Amino acid sequence: MKRAAAGRAALLACCLAAAGARADNDGTTLERLEGLVRTADAGALPALLAAQNEVMAGDYADRIAYLKLLRRAYADHGDTVGAEQAAERIVRTARAQGDALDTALGMLARLGGAAGHGKTAALAAVNDIDVRHADLRDPAFMAALQQAYGDAYLQLGQFDFAHSHYLKALEIARRYPEFHEPTVNELRLAVAKVYVYTRAPDKVLATLATVGPDGGTLSPPSAVRRYVLEGIAHVMQGHPDQGRVAYYKGLAVAHAHGLSLFEANALGNIADSWLEDGNYVEAERAARAALPLAAKAADPATRRIAEVNLGFALAGQGHVTEGLAHIDLMLAELRADGALPDLANVLLEKSRMLDKAGLVRQALQALQEQREVAAKLVAAEHENTARVLQEQFEAQRRAIQIESLRRENGLKDAQIRKRRVWQLIASTGAAVALLLCGFVWVLYRRSMRTSRRLRELNEELAFHSTHDALTGLLNRRSFRDAMAARTPGGSRCFILLDIDHFKSINDRLGHAAGDEVLVEVARRLRVCVGTRGLLLRWGGEEFLVHADGGDPADHAELVRALLAAVARDPVTTAEGRRIQVTITAGALSVPAGSDAAIDWQHALALADQALYRGKQDGRRCAYLDAADCTGSVTRSARIVPAGA
Repeated sequence: MKRAAAGRAALLACCLAAAGARADNDGTTLERLEGLVRTADAGALPALLAAQNEVMAGDYADRIAYLKLLRRAYADHGDTVGAEQAAERIVRTARAQGDALDTALGMLARLGGAAGHGKTAALAAVNDIDVRHADLRDPAFMAALQQAYGDAYLQLGQFDFAHSHYLKALEIARRYPEFHEPTVNELRLAVAKVYVYTRAPDKVLATLATVGPDGGTLSPPSAVRRYVLEGIAHVMQGHPDQGRVAYYKGLAVAHAHGLSLFEANALGNIADSWLEDGNYVEAERAARAALPLAAKAADPATRRIAEVNLGFALAGQGHVTEGLAHIDLMLAELRADGALPDLANVLLEKSRMLDKAGLVRQALQALQEQREVAAKLVAAEHENTARVLQEQFEAQRRAIQIESLRRENGLKDAQIRKRRVWQLIASTGAAVALLLCGFVWVLYRRSMRTSRRLRELNEELAFHSTHDALTGLLNRRSFRDAMAARTPGGSRCFILLDIDHFKSINDRLGHAAGDEVLVEVARRLRVCVGTRGLLLRWGGEEFLVHADGGDPADHAELVRALLAAVARDPVTTAEGRRIQVTITAGALSVPAGSDAAIDWQHALALADQALYRGKQDGRRCAYLDAADCTGSVTRSARIVPAGA
């Protein structure tokens, strides 16, 4: 539920860019209003509403410019309903004028309404806009479109695709700083949020550090998001005190601007951090403060977070029955809504809480339900991934078909003109037949080229769905598929590896050098693993090795070899810098026949704990724990690389 709480504070900015000419009689009214909106002034929305009759009586350029400013002001004020209504007015006004660009921009701006109609609805809507306006190449539209794709993929959990689209939008926004939206800073926040989901806190903080005056003034909602993302990153790094400092900054901004929903979200994260610290009194105080704010904002998801946090805080203080009443009430709502990710998270936390309270039977019941929900999630995610890729492929195919038809129509027009000439000069039917054969041959060749391109696109999409874009290694999605397809029974070893002090490499030498280090470490690990197991990029600077088979001695030797393979020689960058790189690892060796006691998610959690011990013990080492068939775990001795 803690991770779900971070998701609740997701970015709400729509994808509308400032494009199109605008001018009123003397320019002063719209210029003044634009200045207020650009600086996220608190008086922007009241000033816009006061000037509505005056400006909307003007010509089309004034009206469309005014509606764009109004939609942005509503969004900056945290009023998503008002922003959506303004976007609808943009679409109607632009469509009546025959303005294709602003019609498309307005359609992108109102996409927030698609979120409640199924997980793939937003992506389908973006695909439809993309295909319908394939002729538009205006940078304002392209930036907004790329951000919309990023938002849709983020909602679906396709983080690699989301990151790629956000970076494309960011590149356009940097070239056109005059855009109202998306601004450079808003896109930096979007990229940082992707890093939150991929559990790369160093990259979150590095991205947030680039947020500055050059990227546009942050609106109050965006400022709150910035602090919440910063807080989440600090908590991920094991610094809850620093995280709370950031959360309280966001809370102050939300309170000062009357943003009830954002205030409730900030309090939810604060309660989470106190629960992590075991300070249940403070967690209860934050959760109780969030409840009336969530009710005021009429946001069921935020209210559930507050109720669940309150339940765990009460249980932590010994009021188990009272706490369970809050928790079970929210579990019933989550089951009814089919909110499987949140349901799985709350059940897992409930199981741990009950186990700590000595209620072993109830703890096991909660854990069993959590495992059943997790299994459903894996199946649903696999199905969802296939659906997303199919929809993306269909959108690409439609775009290609439209372009192909456009070219074929031009070809047909030319052929018709030529045919008329031939009909005038031809003396026999043989010439006409030859011309028709040639025409059919041209169409056949064009059809073959289009089919070949569609196959290439399909193969490319299939590859990117299972591989990391930077290193070429398998990704999390492919690992989940492999675990779902694996036949239980054999022994296994799960090894999590983390590049030591990777943030300092990025800070000192730049992200380009950091990427070179990632690629070279991936290459060395690939050579070392060979055919002994699967190697994946797990996220950020983390890698995962899954060895299927072997005994603990073999697993220990593999861990030692991996440490040595990375540390043996410095990494040489394209600029000639030599960087000494080491890794820390945490591993779990699982014997044959233990699948029922320890599933792969549990095994990874235990390997992550071993990795944490290695970091505490000075890094450049590993801990290999061993489990038995009952699920009991024995901690092992410290492993260092060969030759160290």
